[in-house]
Amino acid sequence: MSLFEELFDEFMDKAKIVADTATRKTGEVVDMGKLKYEIKQTQWDIEKTYAKLGAIVYESRKSSENYDEVIELAISEIDSLCNKLQELEQRLRAYKKVIKCENCGKENDKNFLFCSRCGSKLQKEEPKAEEVVEAEVVSSQPEEAAPQEESAQQEQE
Repeated sequence: MSLFEELFDEFMDKAKIVADTATRKTGEVVDMGKLKYEIKQTQWDIEKTYAKLGAIVYESRKSSENYDEVIELAISEIDSLCNKLQELEQRLRAYKKVIKCENCGKENDKNFLFCSRCGSKLQKEEPKAEEVVEAEVVSSQPEEAAPQEESAQQEQE
């Protein structure tokens, strides 16, 4: 193989790595954009539901009718939307690789131990059960299992 071919192969390998990285980063940017859009939509839904709740309470007071069931329904809808918003914001922070200070709300680098604004100790967000299972599957190496199985079979014989 000539020097030119070796250099060309090396160049192509590096170009492939750069292209793969760019593709992955582009996917992350698109996912972050989708998350930001969904966050804005959820915030808008919360505001609309608050407005509906206000109108229901106003009508209830004005007409002296009992709207307690409808009010409870609107409250549960707001609670559900707020939980969804928190989950979406947590996913966005994971993409951005930041952690939110529980004391002041400042977003800090995920590697920080203390908040850069107020100095409070940062609480690391625990991975969900499905993320832990996924991490365990990735970390297991089937190649190592084969020799162990062979030695166990040999011991049985």
